[in-house]
Amino acid sequence: MRTNSAGGFRHLTPILIILLALAFLLESMGMLSRPVVAVVWPILLGLIGLVKLEEAK
Repeated sequence: MRTNSAGGFRHLTPILIILLALAFLLESMGMLSRPVVAVVWPILLGLIGLVKLEEAK
């Protein structure tokens, strides 16, 4: 029987994707400045990649 080695990371990827979409939405509504989004989205994408790597173990 295979166990889930990712543990608590299972729900982290969808949460990070929602945060990424939220950052772009808030920027398009004028609630976040473009420089903030320019810093946030690469960080969120990097975290998504790290989570996916951890899930693959």
